Amino acid sequence: MHFHSKHTAAMLAAGFLLPTFLSEPVLAQSGDKKEKNKDLLESTNWRKWAPDPAPFLSPNETAKGFKVAPGFKVELVAASPMIKDPVFAEFDLEGRLWVCEFQSYMMNADGTGEHAPISRVQVLEDTDGDGRMDKATTFLDKILNPRSVSIVKGGALVSLGNGKLIFAEDTDGDLVADKRTPLIDFATAAPDNIEHAENGLHFAIDNWMYNSKSQRRLQWRDGQIIESPTKPRGQWGMSSDAYGRLYYNSNSVWFQADSEIYDRQYHEARTPDNRVRAIRTNTAINRAYRPGTIKKDGRIDRITSVSGLAVHSDGAFGEQWQGAVFGFSPGTNTVGAFQANAPMPATSKFKHVHYPDDKWTKREFLASTDERFRPVNGSFGPDGCLYIVDLNRGIIQDQVFLTSYLRRQSEERELDKHIGKGRIWRVVPEDHQPVAAPEGLVEGLSHPYLWWRLHSQKRIVEEQRTDLVADLIKLAGEGSPKAKPHAMWALAGLGSLFGEIISNNLEDEDWFVKMTALRLAGEAAGDEASFPAEHKSSADKISKSSTTVLASYAKTLISDGYPKRNKSVYKDKVPAWVKKDSTLKKAYADGQKTYGQFCAACHQPNGKGMANIAPGLVKSDWVTEDSSVLIGVAVHGLSGPIHINGKLAENIPPVMPGHGFLKDQQLADVLTYVRNAWGNKAAAVSTDEIKTYRENNADRAAPWTEAELVK
Repeated sequence: MHFHSKHTAAMLAAGFLLPTFLSEPVLAQSGDKKEKNKDLLESTNWRKWAPDPAPFLSPNETAKGFKVAPGFKVELVAASPMIKDPVFAEFDLEGRLWVCEFQSYMMNADGTGEHAPISRVQVLEDTDGDGRMDKATTFLDKILNPRSVSIVKGGALVSLGNGKLIFAEDTDGDLVADKRTPLIDFATAAPDNIEHAENGLHFAIDNWMYNSKSQRRLQWRDGQIIESPTKPRGQWGMSSDAYGRLYYNSNSVWFQADSEIYDRQYHEARTPDNRVRAIRTNTAINRAYRPGTIKKDGRIDRITSVSGLAVHSDGAFGEQWQGAVFGFSPGTNTVGAFQANAPMPATSKFKHVHYPDDKWTKREFLASTDERFRPVNGSFGPDGCLYIVDLNRGIIQDQVFLTSYLRRQSEERELDKHIGKGRIWRVVPEDHQPVAAPEGLVEGLSHPYLWWRLHSQKRIVEEQRTDLVADLIKLAGEGSPKAKPHAMWALAGLGSLFGEIISNNLEDEDWFVKMTALRLAGEAAGDEASFPAEHKSSADKISKSSTTVLASYAKTLISDGYPKRNKSVYKDKVPAWVKKDSTLKKAYADGQKTYGQFCAACHQPNGKGMANIAPGLVKSDWVTEDSSVLIGVAVHGLSGPIHINGKLAENIPPVMPGHGFLKDQQLADVLTYVRNAWGNKAAAVSTDEIKTYRENNADRAAPWTEAELVK
């Protein structure tokens, strides 16, 4: 339950749509229910800018329509039928590319067969070294829409669309999984709402895998998953840089970042704007019928469908692009780029980079004239170049949010055709010179590209390579400034990081080596919550450093010790009156789970909300007073402006989407939870109340306004 910033339908990266024939446009689609002005759904405004069917283009034809930043070129890496409907791709240390496919996703506008287990995980190989994948092995098939993969010893962890995380094991080394072991519930929202389910499995420098649309991080040890709470992040896609900052996004936010891994010491980072500049018309947007959404030239002005993202941190693009963030906007057929204002640790702002265009005035880092170029995800690979996952479809909106407007346009313009395609592209500098792969895992920690350092560290820690401890200790003491932090984290992951290593690296000349030594001093001493007394004299010297973030961190550790890790993680305290009532206690517990899946990312686990994203729910009259009002808001949504406790609410988006897709029991439980959490106290909501509301308002489609609810 949250207030969306722009379009109430979240056009998420790796999961979108396919409309077909529509005989009764108004209120014929689930997405229509969120539109207050039903007449707008009849719009055919696209005919002004895009009256003709959209042609399906071959890879070569699509490539001719790319415009990329000066100094770069775009190359095809793989295409259908080798891959179909790709949404995620990850390289392994052997240079093979693992691709997740969404083959049963929106095969038609009704979502027919959406739960059919017909998708795959493909492993692609370039056997002749020409940069083009020429061999495909089906690692895992007959599965439901895999969202992400983490490659581990003996196979891979795979997040499935049925809400499960499995270990797919290859026991005989033929790159085909012959054993599937369920691990934990993961992406549990996927069967009902694929756009709002956990995804990521991104390994970061602290030895944890981080996920979007999630409040937990994961580790893989000895065939077991270890979970730990963390703050909720993003919607689709996850990335990190060489300094431990995590990057994520939502459909209408290019990116944001935090430094939880390094005790929140860096500047918080966020996209400078949500503008977008395409080089073709953008009429095939779910709610482009709204006046002003499409500009006079046929393009939209602001993003509505950002998906994955990638960070260039120690890659092949050169110093000019160090720390740059690349965001994927499939709705506008573009990839946006944001350059850092200064090298770390001074990075505090980003500049949205645009390029002049003869026809369109401005364009993004990469833009395409092909309407079916759908960059839904991507990452930097072992060669330091940017790899882009192209879903290669017409419209990509999930049926849960699909509007009649988009369905009608798609049928008329044949955007619902040519399913089961897909491509992987590579953006490479024109003067790119290959860098040799490392000879071993320890050597990988010294590689100039972050990809090799992180993936070498991942294998060392996950496989618990204690046989490498001696080499790691040597590297932590004598390695390059790039290698030492990874060596220290790897040793910490093996339980072999000792005080002498910390002492030596607190005297290092490099700021990040010192920063990492400060961060890991407690773990090396066996108490990650306390900064060791024996290192305080070194910390005192560091506190006088001209590097502001380093000096500040050292001062904090001397005076207060480590800040509480995962401070933003809300630990729920079940109220006494709830504990006394077994029925209420169960509803409260179940409601908290539903809240975590659908509401917490915006309203926050502590119910305090987020500026410009969602209002707080703590001691709010909308929550604690008339339950029928709260039910109406939950089912059909709310259109602002609104007053909270008698005061006009500021810094909140104008619309909260309805969550009527939830089951009656889920709605009853989550509303019971929010009415009794965080100091709220109000009567439980029953499924009978939900049913009665639905019956009495069966004809309603639009969100409520405050004026209507007051009546």
